[in-house]
Amino acid sequence: MRLLAVDTSTQACGVAVVDGQGLLSESLFASRQTHSRHLLSMIDETLARCGLTLSDMEGFAVTCGPGSFTGLRIGMSVVKALAETCGARIAGIPTLEALAFGARNCHVHVLPMLDARKGEVYSGLYASDGNGVAEVETPQAISPEGLLQKIAEPVLCIGSGASVYRETIVETLGDLAAFSSDHEVLRPSVVAELGLRCFASGEAVDPAGLVPIYLRKSDAEMALEKRMALEGHE
Repeated sequence: MRLLAVDTSTQACGVAVVDGQGLLSESLFASRQTHSRHLLSMIDETLARCGLTLSDMEGFAVTCGPGSFTGLRIGMSVVKALAETCGARIAGIPTLEALAFGARNCHVHVLPMLDARKGEVYSGLYASDGNGVAEVETPQAISPEGLLQKIAEPVLCIGSGASVYRETIVETLGDLAAFSSDHEVLRPSVVAELGLRCFASGEAVDPAGLVPIYLRKSDAEMALEKRMALEGHE
C-alpha cells in the first residue's frame, strides 16, 4: 500500500511516503514559521524524490494531536483535502503514541512529553515491547510536577517537554529518568508506519471522520469563555 504521512503537531514539519516494502522518501523541516508556508512544497518534493504523484497514493496518515492548535489544523486540513481529491481514507495518529512508538525498542516505559506552554505538558505513559506500545496512563495536559508525582518506575523521557523540563525531571525522578535526543523530534516515517498498521486493522476513516485530539481548550476558546463570564453569560 502506498501511503503519504504528515506531521505538523510541533515546530517540526514532516512528510513521508511508504509502500508495503518500506520507506520511500522522508522530509523533516524545523521552523518557527507557520507550517502552511512549507507543507505543500514538502509534499511535492517528497513525492517527486520517489517518482510518485498524489494520484498514486492509496491512503494518508496524519498526526491528530495533541500539539500546536494551529499546526494540527494546518496538517489535518491539507490531508483531508488531499484524501478527498484522491478518494482515499485517512489514518489519524495520536501524537504522543507516535512519539512513544518511535522509542518502542527501549526496555522501560516511555514518557513522551510535549511542551504545551502555560507551565504544562501534554503527556501519557506507554509500555513498549519492541513491536509496539500500549497506553498505561491516559494522555492529558498537566503540570510537569503533577505528572512526575505519578512516576514510580524507570522511564525514558522524550519529546520537547522532556527537553524544556529536564532539570525538573532530574530533580524529581533522579535515576528513574533516562533521556534520548534521538527521540526529541517525531519522525514522519514513524507516523507512516503507524498509518499502515491502522489501515491493516481497518481503523482508517473517511476525511469527514477525522477529528483532532486537543486535550485542552485553545486560547481563543478560553478568552471567549472568560469574556462571557464577565458579561454574565453562563
